[in-house]
Amino acid sequence: MRKAGFAGGVVLVVAATLAACGAPDAPAPVPARPAPAAAIDPNAMTPAEIEADRQQNLAFERDQETAPFSRWPGVARRQGDVLVVHVGGRDVASFTDTGYCDGFDQCARWRFRGVWRLGGRDYPWLTFFHGEGEEMAYLVDAAGGLVSAVGDPSASPDGRWLVIANEDPDSGGGVSVFEAGPRGLRLAAASDIAACRAGAWKDNGRLAVTCAESDPAKGERLVAADLVAGEVGWRIEPRAELDAKTRQPLARPSRPLVGLDVPLILNEHPSDVADEVEKGYRLL
Repeated sequence: MRKAGFAGGVVLVVAATLAACGAPDAPAPVPARPAPAAAIDPNAMTPAEIEADRQQNLAFERDQETAPFSRWPGVARRQGDVLVVHVGGRDVASFTDTGYCDGFDQCARWRFRGVWRLGGRDYPWLTFFHGEGEEMAYLVDAAGGLVSAVGDPSASPDGRWLVIANEDPDSGGGVSVFEAGPRGLRLAAASDIAACRAGAWKDNGRLAVTCAESDPAKGERLVAADLVAGEVGWRIEPRAELDAKTRQPLARPSRPLVGLDVPLILNEHPSDVADEVEKGYRLL
């Protein structure tokens, strides 16, 4: 009995001692480590540099407008990023540069290039670039309407015909023939197969062209040809195959020369300018 009582006393003494001393202290919180300092890119642009780069991008080829502005005063003027076209004594349309050109369809760049005299009327000529690919040619009529095709324009000596030709086969090429009449410019014939560059007009219905022909089995070649107005439509008539490097005629072509029709456009559909509106075009 004494042993039992002694053991019980020890338990009581220990319990009392723990009660008097209290529970052990909680561990002290570990201080949070400071976040590492952000790495500084030595090539990072400052806000001022970013804005300067944006302005430089917007101004792409605006210096090339100086000469046509001087040659045709009053036809077009630039107000910052906006190009305003003036026809028949009034402003008819505006074209606003937008976006940053660093890839396909990322921006809009409208540039005044000059004036074409067609059918007794003056048509301001603009080009449009949207980041990559070929430039579009645009002619503006007296109402501010647009006529367009990919490539470089060339007018016949009598001002009746305007040919816009694109020789880049990678973009599909193309030849468009417009006729100037009392109601303005009308698309008369077009081919999206021919990939040609316009040369000099030999007469009012014959234009020298250089065309790229592609054959899946035999590859690509250059051909000197004439774009000729016939009784019904237009036709590309080849004259000689050209050396790819010198562009001089070969004594014998590598394969037979074959002509190509440029089909008539019998039912021209009204042009849809939704894309141009999205890219900054506005009637005034």
